[in-house]
Amino acid sequence: MLKVLVGLIVAAILLFLFVANYSAAEYRYECNGQITANGSEQPATLFLKLERYRWWVGLWSDSKGSAWVELPNQTVSYFGHVTEAGDLLQFWDSPKKFSGNFSSLSGAIGVDLGGFGVFDGSCKDIRQ
Repeated sequence: MLKVLVGLIVAAILLFLFVANYSAAEYRYECNGQITANGSEQPATLFLKLERYRWWVGLWSDSKGSAWVELPNQTVSYFGHVTEAGDLLQFWDSPKKFSGNFSSLSGAIGVDLGGFGVFDGSCKDIRQ
């Protein structure tokens, strides 16, 4: 009986470690485009780190991932709720505040960075 209990505990720990370490795939992008703030546009480079959750995360979450958007030396925005509409990933500050989107097909991105403006551009995959 004790061996069975220890075996179940070990199996539960291994399952937890698997789920904790392999529940998301990470992608990184460099995005070039324009940032619009206060009616003026200027060229900008943005970096996107995207975590796309595996299918089993859907058992306890309605988010398809999370995203970090960095405007170097200025701001980093975190979007903890990502929804999916075909190839379009939609970023939400909260389930009710839409903040932008990213096309996994074309690499196009449009995202509101709060007081820093709205960025529109295209992204390319970078490996790190």
